[in-house]
Amino acid sequence: MNPSSPLSSALRWLSTVCVVAAMAVASTAASAQNPMRGGSLSIGLENDLPGLDPLVFASFNEKQAGFTVYDTLLDIDEKGRLVPKLAEKFESAPDATWFKLHVRPGVKFHDDTPCDAAAVVAHFNRLMDPKLRYRWAADLAGIAKIEATGPLDVTFTMKSPSAQFPAVLADVSGMVVSPTAVKKYGENYLANPVGTGPFVFKEWRRGSQITFTRNTQYWKGPVHLDEVVLRAMPDTETRMASLKAGDLDIVMNAPAKDVIEARSAKKLTVLDAGSLGSTFVMINLQQPDVSDLRVRQALAHAIDRDTLNKVVNKGLAKVASTPFGTGLAPHEQVEGYPKFDQAKARQLLAQYGKPVKLKFASSNAPLSLLGAQAIQQMWKKVGVESEIAPYDSIQLVRAAGQREYQVMGYRWQGGVDPDRNVYIFFHSKGTSNRTGYSNPEMDKLLDAGRANTDPAQRLSIYRQVNTLLARDLPYLFLAYFNNISLANPAVKGLAPIADGIIRPADVWKAR
Repeated sequence: MNPSSPLSSALRWLSTVCVVAAMAVASTAASAQNPMRGGSLSIGLENDLPGLDPLVFASFNEKQAGFTVYDTLLDIDEKGRLVPKLAEKFESAPDATWFKLHVRPGVKFHDDTPCDAAAVVAHFNRLMDPKLRYRWAADLAGIAKIEATGPLDVTFTMKSPSAQFPAVLADVSGMVVSPTAVKKYGENYLANPVGTGPFVFKEWRRGSQITFTRNTQYWKGPVHLDEVVLRAMPDTETRMASLKAGDLDIVMNAPAKDVIEARSAKKLTVLDAGSLGSTFVMINLQQPDVSDLRVRQALAHAIDRDTLNKVVNKGLAKVASTPFGTGLAPHEQVEGYPKFDQAKARQLLAQYGKPVKLKFASSNAPLSLLGAQAIQQMWKKVGVESEIAPYDSIQLVRAAGQREYQVMGYRWQGGVDPDRNVYIFFHSKGTSNRTGYSNPEMDKLLDAGRANTDPAQRLSIYRQVNTLLARDLPYLFLAYFNNISLANPAVKGLAPIADGIIRPADVWKAR
């Protein structure tokens, strides 16, 4: 196994107590450039948000808002390693059956509520309340007990070994909310977020923009920007035109053609931190035709992924055969994924013996539709008819979650631990199992991945997961998903983190 991989580094770190004063306090890169105070940072998002409560966060758009107003207990650095954040110390059992963290002293929420052990426990108890239907409940299902074992100390006792759990604390579940604000606003907390993050919520103009202002008491030190504005701009061309005109400072998930242009012209900053996830065609295994493995195999063989990558991504992305992005290398290794072979696809369809007609759900974003149309033509060449059904992003996520589709173009941003890319999607009891996939062999592997803390053994387990996915094909993988951002060159202090999220605490603007 690659000893410098994020997984091996994280697991080695798990076995020690992490006291990091020098790691998590200041950005040395920003300091070296003498950051300037003031200014507004505007970030273009693909769509408006369903809410500003971690309970409803699903995509990287929501996570961007989350990292603006909340702090996570842990974070990941530019090398993909887990590092302290709100939790300044972290300790784990050698067998990953318990985890202890020490919350940074003196931190307060934006409403002056202390961020202490009691607040952290209240936060997790809220997320684990089944009535609230937290989207990432599976991340917390392994917790047997959570308790404050000191004013600033929290202990998680697990039902079974849970090697993946620290990565959970660097994601949505680790975005601690004010217990006082939750009680105050009730259901309206969705539009009244209160965290400990670098910026304080000011205003949400639905369908237009969300504004945050500087947290003048931020525990990490002075925040440089006066405000951060997240602007919902579903149209890709409009986002890019706004960036070039200076009306936006950052565009996330920039189209490949614009990334290539920016690298050539050198007029914009290109922030490419690699990939943790992938894009794919998701298949509802309970639907007609695609419930048959021969049809899924035929659909996979019919897709020329190299050509598709050139059409959609201008060849910029790497063709994918697993759910593990290149930032999780070498986990993307796999044997037996179906290669492009039109003759084999026709043979499998002949064995199936019935006409195949599909309804292909896709995002209505221009590039997503372009990809869907290209795949539609590839399938047609082997005798499969398909109708494209366009959805906006929120509708697409809803249809996926309710399994109201037959085949669907989709993407997953990914997580720093490989478990984050597979367990919730492919375990028979996974809370985001959108395909209806159920295989006892897969369940056994995914449970073993969570129970094992040895990096080499986990690598072997997830390679077996890859092989099983290549055999059963609940997903047809297309490309690894790099959330590349383009920024106005005046924007400084950007850190290339593989999850693609902008950490605004250290960002500043030159004038």
